[in-house]
Amino acid sequence: MPFRQVAVFLLHPGAIRLRLRPREGTLWLDMWRFRGDCQAWWVAGVLLSAACQNSNGVGLVDTTAGPSASPGRDSQSPETSVNPATPTVTDCAQLVPGAAESRLLTRLQYDNTVRELLGADLVVPERSFPGENLLLGFGNNADAHRASLLLAERHLAAAEDLAAAAVARGVDQLLPCEAGDRSEACVQTFISQFGYRAYRRPVSAQESTPLLELWRSANGAWGFDKALELVLQTFLQSPQLLYRTESLNGLADATPLPDRRLGQALPLDSYQVASRLSYLLWNTMPDAELFALADSNALQDVETVRAQARRMLDDERAQGTVADFYQQWLGMSSFAGLTRDPPAGAMGPDGSPLDGAAFNASWQESLGRFVQYTFWQGGNVESLLSSQTVFVNSSLAGLYGLEATGADFTPVEDATRAGILTQPGLMALLAHADQSAPVQRGKFVREQLLCKPLPPPPPDVDTTPPDPAPDATTRERFRQHSDDARCASCHRFLEGVGFGLEEYDQLGRHRTEEYGLLVDASGELLETGDASIDGPFNGAQELADRLAGSPQVEACMAAQWFRYGMGRGEQAGDVCSLNQIKAQFAETAGDFRELLVALATSDVFRFRPLEEQDL
Repeated sequence: MPFRQVAVFLLHPGAIRLRLRPREGTLWLDMWRFRGDCQAWWVAGVLLSAACQNSNGVGLVDTTAGPSASPGRDSQSPETSVNPATPTVTDCAQLVPGAAESRLLTRLQYDNTVRELLGADLVVPERSFPGENLLLGFGNNADAHRASLLLAERHLAAAEDLAAAAVARGVDQLLPCEAGDRSEACVQTFISQFGYRAYRRPVSAQESTPLLELWRSANGAWGFDKALELVLQTFLQSPQLLYRTESLNGLADATPLPDRRLGQALPLDSYQVASRLSYLLWNTMPDAELFALADSNALQDVETVRAQARRMLDDERAQGTVADFYQQWLGMSSFAGLTRDPPAGAMGPDGSPLDGAAFNASWQESLGRFVQYTFWQGGNVESLLSSQTVFVNSSLAGLYGLEATGADFTPVEDATRAGILTQPGLMALLAHADQSAPVQRGKFVREQLLCKPLPPPPPDVDTTPPDPAPDATTRERFRQHSDDARCASCHRFLEGVGFGLEEYDQLGRHRTEEYGLLVDASGELLETGDASIDGPFNGAQELADRLAGSPQVEACMAAQWFRYGMGRGEQAGDVCSLNQIKAQFAETAGDFRELLVALATSDVFRFRPLEEQDL
């Protein structure tokens, strides 16, 4: 239905420019004339009416402009402030945190939030929404994850389906009143209480009034249940729910006029801190305890925030967030459809030919269990990079010559492994279909562990890997890169590391020979930002040992979690907070849980600068 699509897209947060003015509320009047033709216009009209009447502009942000929309924004280079050897010459007393972007909920966050609002028994959209665009390795980056016509349509469809299912399950399960109460007062209470949780803060009168008007009109036209369903639809596609926004209008108004200045650091209110905490650690809305602390304004106290962060990390919901971080950081979505051809003549333990595609799900599960294990049991960078534990089922155990106690995944110690870099799943992921991939493996170490990205190859350079040949090892075949001057300048950084992982083939199996030729696993780390680890090394174990003790790796992991947790890249104003976060991470010997506590209690997490739209 064209009206339905146009209405929803025009009123979707991604299509609304910064600061709708009251005069634009005339569009609402035009839409009201269509109310008998299409119920979606009613819902869309309420969204715009509430937005236009909402004096603090919550949810109405410019999500169509790119990074240049924020004046003075610094480049989000992956290397910003990561190098621990770089001296800090900035006066931190004069710095304020980087900009607080309005962040559209990701698919995972939307699904989790809807489950919290409506109950786990409802079927949520899951992966029916289009995938997020990646920036700096993560899909929740505010500069990349934007609304589109397709996403707006899917949000509408999801709101319709979820609202209909919730009402069909029973209106009394939704309403906060006595069973059978169908009064306007009950609906008004529902709007206030449901909106409080959906918007993650108290609902203003300017927001609740159009919703009540919608219910009154729809109740007269279609009856109570349909009217409540339309109100619920409106909530589920409102910008206040779909976006995490952090207006400072109230705080700015409370600041004496002579003292206001652009860039001034002001604290987030307690509801905003609660929301930041819950989406950082759980990827969902705040729970009852966080809401209660926000109501009492207790989250202005940093020690209360610290205690809540530790409480939340003990909750099983934190495991889902850790899984999501590693899923993106490792690029684990690439396991879907992965093709790996076993070497010629390779056989399984039962004597049958190996089928590389049969291991995709097992590789992904094994890798996922390993990173969860090293986060929660090992708990630090050293464990991530040094653990010899591998999780195998009967299928993987046979492939790698290990013993498994059953069909399910069990931890096994394997002396040929050295942390994340030698995990079978990652080695299979960082490979070509028919051979290992020293360039990809070196790139992973440079970018994901050292935060030292290299520029892409020139457009006229052929990046096709050389074909396998029985008379040469992978290292010998890739030697052409060092012979080509245009390639050598970058490939010495990549292959210098990647060759050190040549002990693992495209199936992640440990090897000492390739086509009967001895594998040379010597390598070299160059210009890593940490002079103590630069230089030649021999094999994966030595490489892992160096990286495990490197301050550069700790600093890079802190930066990776910062990008994921803040939904943006580093900015100049973040320098002092980032340095503090990295210092606390180092003081705890690279403890990942304490890294997240340090992020949650940092100034960059609890403050934001005053900007033009806040005045």
